Amino acid sequence: MSIAIMPMKKNLFVFSKVFLFLITDLVFAILMTLFNVGLAEAGNILPAVLIQTGILSLIMALTGFGCTMLLKDFKQFSLAYLVIALFTATPVFLSANTAIKMDWIDYHPFYHVYMGLKNAFFGMPVTNPVYYICVVCVIIVLFAVVGAAFRKEMGKEG
Repeated sequence: MSIAIMPMKKNLFVFSKVFLFLITDLVFAILMTLFNVGLAEAGNILPAVLIQTGILSLIMALTGFGCTMLLKDFKQFSLAYLVIALFTATPVFLSANTAIKMDWIDYHPFYHVYMGLKNAFFGMPVTNPVYYICVVCVIIVLFAVVGAAFRKEMGKEG
């Protein structure tokens, strides 16, 4: 087998795992939207909800997969997710859903992803092309980092 084919196969492995998470998240989003708002309302908001769910799913799946490749034990992995929860999720949730507003939250990248998903449920999809360009670039960079970490890890074994 050619050496040039090996990185492609390993990238396909990463792609297949991330794609599986994406599909399950999209199915879950469809079902939860239908159960919560009904068939009539879901038809209006579902396309925007699925786009935002796909964005969040890809970012989270790649982040999780990257952490498993880069962090060698469960303590490091747990600490990384604790940091993500405290410094990423908490300020975003507080600013988006309570009276607590932080001046710097507009510079927080996950705030925009969260608000994109939240607003999609209220029939206000993101229309800013810069948002989508940034999201695609982030997903590509995450995929490249995870793919490189995966190839490095697999290179140790084979």
